[in-house]
Amino acid sequence: MSAEPRAVFGKALRDQRRGLTFWAVGLALVTLMYTSSFDPDKATPDSSGFQKALSFDDLATGPGFLRATILGMIVPLLLLVYVTITGAKYTAAEEETGLLDLYLAQPIERGQLLLQRFTATCVVIAGFSVLVLLELAVLNAALDMKVEFGNLLVAVLGLALLVITFASVAFAAGAVTGRRSLTLALTAGYGAFAFVVNALATQSEVLEPLKYLSAFHYYLGGSPLREGFDPAMLVLVVAPVVLVALGLTRFKSRDLNV
Repeated sequence: MSAEPRAVFGKALRDQRRGLTFWAVGLALVTLMYTSSFDPDKATPDSSGFQKALSFDDLATGPGFLRATILGMIVPLLLLVYVTITGAKYTAAEEETGLLDLYLAQPIERGQLLLQRFTATCVVIAGFSVLVLLELAVLNAALDMKVEFGNLLVAVLGLALLVITFASVAFAAGAVTGRRSLTLALTAGYGAFAFVVNALATQSEVLEPLKYLSAFHYYLGGSPLREGFDPAMLVLVVAPVVLVALGLTRFKSRDLNV
């Protein structure tokens, strides 16, 4: 990695340091608050189909509780917000404001600029994931949630890959369109689609085939908190590579709004 790309990578992290502190504290507090409410002795009432789709019928077990709350909904959706905003900012927003022109006046290629910013975002996601893993490992032992650490590790790895996939959607959308509002809409829209389709696919014959378009399906479809690693999770490795490659190709070839 040359000096200029390293500078872009480092600046992307430095520029976020205050915001990242708030995000880290917020994630830690949310994880603590929700996980601490786990009660294995609390009877699970008869659930409707919608509640079963969200795994709310299994809240009395550690794997079921984490699947329904922290790892299945709360943290993924919070981090979806983070990567949607970050991806739009580092691509389309700076193009619309003209700030991108200042960066490209430096001796750095368009592709390197985009790639190093995406890499910095992935590092942040990895850091958040480690934080969640360590906190859940402690709470798992303290609350006797009976989740095997290996399965917890796989689930959090899947969480990181899920969020990186959302980040790649944001970066690709921004790189291709150059429009902040459209990037935000596409990324948030896909995140909502992925969550809802994965939750309701088992309840609807119409939605069932669409689950294969949902990143949540490849993250949670194999029940990582109970079964561990599922090869289908590798889709979340391939998808970001493909999306970022498509975004880079278009970003390097189109006329920018600068």
